[in-house]
Amino acid sequence: MKRNQTEIDREVPVLVLGIGNILMGDEGVGSRVAQFLNERGVPDRVECIDGGTGGMHLLGALQSASNVIIV
Repeated sequence: MKRNQTEIDREVPVLVLGIGNILMGDEGVGSRVAQFLNERGVPDRVECIDGGTGGMHLLGALQSASNVIIV
């Protein structure tokens, strides 16, 4: 699928995706990392998302990122 320039301009170079369930204790580490980074601030064009235990609803964020770091 060929993307137009507008789609390319909207790309996020780096997505930090925290995954986990904060209700289950240690399983929530990814969510806690995402919350911590958002509180401290991240550089421009870095998006930090608390993905929780999500699945399919995270596809849009994953597709818009050039690089993904999953915690």
